Parts: sequence; structure tokens; C-alpha cells
Amino acid sequence: METENNMTELEQMREQMNIFKSRLNEQQIINEQLVRNSMGGKMSWIKNFVWGEIIIVPIFLLLYAPFHAQMGLSWWLFAFLVVGLIADAIGDFIINRIPKSQLLSGDLVETSKRLAKMKKQRAQWFIIGLIFVLICFVWLCAELIMGSKYAGQNALSYFVIGGSVIGGIIGFIIAWIIFRKMQKTNNQLIEQINQITKED
Repeated sequence: METENNMTELEQMREQMNIFKSRLNEQQIINEQLVRNSMGGKMSWIKNFVWGEIIIVPIFLLLYAPFHAQMGLSWWLFAFLVVGLIADAIGDFIINRIPKSQLLSGDLVETSKRLAKMKKQRAQWFIIGLIFVLICFVWLCAELIMGSKYAGQNALSYFVIGGSVIGGIIGFIIAWIIFRKMQKTNNQLIEQINQITKED
């Protein structure tokens, strides 16, 4: 009789353990789905920003071209600017792209690695972008002082240079804020994935 009672208790414990494991698995699935939904939502603003950049670059170049011609600046400088801005937009698109299928159903560990790689590439691309802007600025200043149509009119040349400096500083601050926000988004997603994978 005692043996039967022990067997019954063991079976009940097994059933309770199975129920507990089942609930844990269900909770794990729910948590994973929440993380995947969060990834899709948080990455969407980066995707929208990159598409916005792709749209704005040709518009900017079309608006800037008449000013460039009016100032009598070198078309080599304009070509360098065109190539650089297009390359920047394409680079941002490639670096910040992550397939939707990977976010919704891909391996979370691989997704975490992809997000970490994205962070590293984005930092490298940001530095390359700064070098490109610096080259453009130095080239522009050199032409305004020595080679443009208004090179002899120092007041206008220095006014444009001053405007470029102020615009460059404002542009750098905005770019830095966006860059940091992108990196922060990746950090948050990587941390969420790490929490989920530790629970497995």
C-alpha cells in the first residue's frame, strides 16, 4: 500500500514537472516572439532613415548644382561630391540592412552576431564619411580662395567658407546624434537577445 502511494506521488510529481516545463516553454516562446517584434519595430526607423537618405541625396545634388556652377567651382569637385554621397547612401543601405526573415524567424544568436557586425561596420563607415567631408571642405576652401570665379572677391569667398564651417559643424552634430542612436538601438537588441538565449 505504501509502495502504491509512493508511486502515485511520483507520478503526480512527474505530471507537475511536465506541466511546469510546458509552461516554461510557452513562456520562452512568448518572450522570443516579443523580442522579435521589438527588433522589427526598433530597426524600422533605421530602415526609414536610410531610404530617406537615398531620396534626399539626388534632390540635394540637383539643388546644389546651379550654385556650384554660379560660383565657378571645379566640376571635378562636384563629381567627387556626387560619387561620395551616392557611395555613402549605398554603404548605409548595405550596412544597415537586415533581412526581415532573419528578424522574424532566424536564429537569434546569428542575429545578435549580425547586429554586432553592423555596429562595427557602421562605426568604420562613419569615420570614412568624416574623412570624405573633410576632403570636400578643404577642396572647396582651396577653390574659393584660389580657383573659383569669385576668388578675387575675398569677402564673398570667406562668407561661403564661414557658412560651410557652420553648416559642417551642425551637420556633424546631427550625424553624430543619429549614429549614436543607431548604435544604441543595436545595443538594446543585442542585450534583449542575450537575455533570451541565456534562459534557454
